[in-house]
Amino acid sequence: MNKPIIHTVFCCLLLIVWIGTAHADLDLYIEKLNVSARADLGNYKAKLGVRFEISNSQLEILFKSVETPAEVAVLLWLGEESRTPIDSVLNVYRHHKTDGWGSMAKRLGIKPGSPAFHALKRGNLNLALNHIDQNQNSNAKSKKKKKNISKQKHS
Repeated sequence: MNKPIIHTVFCCLLLIVWIGTAHADLDLYIEKLNVSARADLGNYKAKLGVRFEISNSQLEILFKSVETPAEVAVLLWLGEESRTPIDSVLNVYRHHKTDGWGSMAKRLGIKPGSPAFHALKRGNLNLALNHIDQNQNSNAKSKKKKKNISKQKHS
């Protein structure tokens, strides 16, 4: 095999691993958020209402339109980050939910490579709803600290 082909294959494999890891971070975040929400759904709804300044009636429409409680939080976050009305976000969700959260974010105007897009992929939404965001933030800080220490050792 020649070197360009090996290089191309290697780059493709790295990209697949990177995408899979980012997807896994968001999936884990959603899973944890669902567990927390289901433990006290009333409190979860109240916190969402306060955090995103949305009425109970609008929240109920959202909860009836999605499969899990965490999806409501992600939709509200996407609306806030993209400055898109929640009705439009819900419309994108209904038509493109099988495409994935990243694809929906792009459709809502969140640019790949932007801080918001990276936060979504990492599952670092900073919803301030409960301990899940605090754990996610401390994990991200820990990873960053390890990376910085590693860079200092190699300098």
